[in-house]
Amino acid sequence: MGLTVSPVSKLRGSFSVSGDKSITHRAFIFSSISRSEVFVRNPNRGEDVMRTLVAMQSVGAKAREEKDGFYIKGIGLSNVKEPENILYCGNSGTTMRLLSGLFAGINGKLFIADGDESLKKRPMKRVIEPISLMGGKIWGRRGNAFAPLAIKGAKLHGISYKMKVASAQVKSAIILAALSADGKTVIDEKARSRNHTEIMLKEFGGKIETNGKITVYPTDNLRYDELFVPGDFSSAAYFIALALIAKDADIVIKNVGVNPTRSYLVNKLKDAGGRIELFNRRIENGEPVCDISVKSSHLHGISVDASEVPLLIDEIPLIGVIGAFSEGKTVVRGASELRVKESDRIKLTVSNLKSFGIEAEEFEDGFSVKGGRAKYGFVKTAFDHRIALSFIIFALAGEGAEIEEVKSINISFPEFFDILERVKNG
Repeated sequence: MGLTVSPVSKLRGSFSVSGDKSITHRAFIFSSISRSEVFVRNPNRGEDVMRTLVAMQSVGAKAREEKDGFYIKGIGLSNVKEPENILYCGNSGTTMRLLSGLFAGINGKLFIADGDESLKKRPMKRVIEPISLMGGKIWGRRGNAFAPLAIKGAKLHGISYKMKVASAQVKSAIILAALSADGKTVIDEKARSRNHTEIMLKEFGGKIETNGKITVYPTDNLRYDELFVPGDFSSAAYFIALALIAKDADIVIKNVGVNPTRSYLVNKLKDAGGRIELFNRRIENGEPVCDISVKSSHLHGISVDASEVPLLIDEIPLIGVIGAFSEGKTVVRGASELRVKESDRIKLTVSNLKSFGIEAEEFEDGFSVKGGRAKYGFVKTAFDHRIALSFIIFALAGEGAEIEEVKSINISFPEFFDILERVKNG
C-alpha cells in the first residue's frame, strides 16, 4: 500500500522507541535454551523478531505474552526437539542465520528453514562454511548458497576461525554452534561488529572471553531472571536524522541502547555539526543505555570508509538522506555488503535520491551525495524497511513524496507513525 507523505513544520516532545531488534532476537534465543524462566521486558515486536520467537516455540520453548514483554520458559540445549513443520523465517536473515548455527549442534535432529522471496536471495554460504568446519551438516540451494536450508544436527567440535566478512550474524551463528561443540571455539573478527551476542551470553552465565579474539566454551547451563531490552538505536536513528535536518526540531528519545558497535552514527553526526547530547547514562543487562537530545542543526558532508561500515550497516541509506540536506558532499565507500541485504540498498539509495532532484553517484561499494534543494519525488522501496523509513524521513524534511509502500516498516518499527504523530504535533 502506497502513502503520500507531507513535510513537517516542527518536531517537539520526548518519547521512547521500540526495543532493540538485534537484542530481542538474541534474548528470545538465549531465554529459550536457558534452564530458567526469563522475563524479556520491552522487546521489539516487529515481524522479524516474532519469527525467531515462533521458531523457538516450535522446538519446545514456552512463551507467555504480557503487556510489558514475554515470559519465556527455557528448555536447555539438550532438550531442543525436532520441529514438526518448516521453520518459516519470513524476511529475517538474523533468524535464519543464527538458528542455523544453534540447531547445527542438536545431534540427530532435522530442521528445515525457509523464508520469503527476498530472504531466498540472501547469501547463506557465509554461515554454512564455518559451521561445516565444526562438523555441521547444512545444505542449501545452488551449492549451499541460498535458502531453503536443511540442517541435520550433528556432533560438533570447536575450531579456530578467521572471519571472512565483518558480520555479527555469522559471528553469532558460530558462537551459538560453539555452545554444543566439544572444546573451545576461537573467532578472529575481520573487523569489529555488533557484540550483543557476546554480552548476552556472558549475562546468562556462559563462559566467553573477548580479549582481542573471541573464545567460546560449550555449556548447557544458561540461566537468567529478567532482561530489559533497551530502545533500538537503528529505530531512534530515523528520528535523530529527522530532527537534525528538519527546520524546527527539539526532541528527546528515552532509554536508547548506545552500544558502541551500534551507535557509531552519533559520532559521525556530531562531527558533521549535529546538536546531539547523550545523558542519563547507565548499564542495563550489560548494555549501555541513555537518553538522547536532538535539535535542528546545520550539517556538513559525512565520509564513511570501509572500516566504519560494520558499525553503520543499518544506517547507511539514512546517511545518504542526511547527506542530501547537508552542505558539501557525503561519500560512503567499502559498503558492498549493502547490495545483498533485503534489497540492493546502494542502487535504491542513489536512484531514490535522484528522483528528488539530488545529485548522487553510485559506486560498486557505495555512493556519493551532494547536498541540494529537494523536490517532490516518488520512492521505490523494493519492500525494504530500511529504504522505506529512510525516504519517509527525506519526504518529511523536504517537499513530501509518494512512497511505494510502507507495510515493510512493520518488520522492524511498527510504531513509527504513532510516534511521528505525537512529535509533529508537539
